[in-house]
Amino acid sequence: MAWLEAQLRYLAGMAASLLPRRVWDRLPPHVPVERGALLSGVATMFAGAAIGITGFLTYAGIVVSLGTGAVVSHAARGDEVSLSPAFAGLSIFEFLLLTPRGWLTLYLLGSGSYRAVAAWFDDPFGDPVLTIADAIASGRLGRRAARNAIREREQLEGPEVADRRVSGAAAGVPDCDFAIVASRRKAGWERGVVVFTADACYRIGEPIERTINGRLRTIYPLTEHRDFEAVRKSVRYDLP
Repeated sequence: MAWLEAQLRYLAGMAASLLPRRVWDRLPPHVPVERGALLSGVATMFAGAAIGITGFLTYAGIVVSLGTGAVVSHAARGDEVSLSPAFAGLSIFEFLLLTPRGWLTLYLLGSGSYRAVAAWFDDPFGDPVLTIADAIASGRLGRRAARNAIREREQLEGPEVADRRVSGAAAGVPDCDFAIVASRRKAGWERGVVVFTADACYRIGEPIERTINGRLRTIYPLTEHRDFEAVRKSVRYDLP
């Protein structure tokens, strides 16, 4: 019974290893997905070989039959014609390059061998087609989620209005000189960034998000930059 359970786990690991590499960590711990990747690659190679051999034999039989029929037809009309060995020899390339079954054979052999070698050197990955499809789908989902997040935030922020300058006490940050209340987050305005104005320069404290009068606002505490600390990142701004 234990032997059967172990074999079933290996089969589950082989099947799971076809999934994109990024989802492997989400699988149950008892599924040996990384160990099953090597066997999965080898099994994929054997599947490609089986499909290729049977497909080529069928294709070659059709090619030879057509060639023989052509020879017989020409011979019946008194023409001298023979079937060149090269004609049959080229059929393997025609099968691999010009037929769907040949394309599948090349893919299974190529991807299976590549995955087996990668797994042997402890760098396994999933099926290439599934990985590419997952990357495309996750990218689209990520962009859609980002757009939805932006739309939801703008609904919370309401219409864009001009920035307001308030005292540190009013902003709830009494240790700063003053604060800028913005209806939208400002690009590049992060903690430690220096803000150059017409009068002086200020360093941004930790930005705060707060709901004011039913609208989401971002508060940027500013403290005058009086020390000699190097300025690594800065922005220019006209105070309201």
